[in-house]
Amino acid sequence: MTKSTRLTKAYRRYRKERVGTKVVLGFLRLFMPEMIFRTTRLEGEKVSRRTVSSLFK
Repeated sequence: MTKSTRLTKAYRRYRKERVGTKVVLGFLRLFMPEMIFRTTRLEGEKVSRRTVSSLFK
């Protein structure tokens, strides 16, 4: 295996792991504010969607 082949393989593995992480975080960033908002409202806290969404920016 040549040096460039190892480098290419390592880069592809890095990109694959990196993209997978971003997808999961993106998914959580979409749904977590709403879940936190609804949970805190059920517990009786007075909180707005804007306040909760500011935590994820």
